[in-house]
Amino acid sequence: MKKRMKTLPAIMVGAAILIGGIWLINESRYPNVPAFDDHFTRKFLNKDKKATDGFYEFKSRTGQYTMWFPEEYHMMLQSITL
Repeated sequence: MKKRMKTLPAIMVGAAILIGGIWLINESRYPNVPAFDDHFTRKFLNKDKKATDGFYEFKSRTGQYTMWFPEEYHMMLQSITL
């Protein structure tokens, strides 16, 4: 019983360290600009295609159009209630 009580916290700490490490690696793949800080905006931007200085390629979900998106901006979601 004592051994089991020591093993459970060790497994929990190990899992927390593993999840934290994966999260840090995933977050470090993106440039350090405000556009990539916002998770919603990040879905549309191509981190590998910097269009020109200060802009990244923005691609629509349907793939029908692309545009240059400023790196210091992010999209805002607003819900409309009637």
